[in-house]
Amino acid sequence: MITATSRLKRAIGSARHQTARWLVVALSVCISPMSYAQMNLDRLWVRAMPPTQTMTAAYGQITNVGDAPLTITGASSDIAADTTLHESRQTGDRVTMVAVTDKTLAPGEVLELKPGGFHLMLMGIKEMPAEGSEVEICVLSDEDRACATANVQRDADSMNHHHH
Repeated sequence: MITATSRLKRAIGSARHQTARWLVVALSVCISPMSYAQMNLDRLWVRAMPPTQTMTAAYGQITNVGDAPLTITGASSDIAADTTLHESRQTGDRVTMVAVTDKTLAPGEVLELKPGGFHLMLMGIKEMPAEGSEVEICVLSDEDRACATANVQRDADSMNHHHH
């Protein structure tokens, strides 16, 4: 004869086993060898501009440290209404800036953000940060988000080489 107590013990034991099975499945999914992309932001700096300006640019390096390609899909900054990846392009004797909506980096590839090349445009700035201050910048990819602090300075030569 099965008592209520023995039925309860079986139900609890069964529930524990079910919970343990789900835990094993969840952990195996989390630690299975998956390929994913990661990026690092390094040597970021923002060009210091006069206080009346409403836009500036950020420079530095974005590195894909993952084992799969990643596509940069956006950016943001704590001081700007809009932050986008741009590229300066030379056409004849004219230089234009073109918004880049997606830029794919191979594993190990470094995207140099520099004057006259790729850079982040920070637009819609209500109050231009002073030289020597810091600004947070985030870069988004299809699988990742990386943020770092950028120093505000006049040019790359004045950078204090502090890494993030």
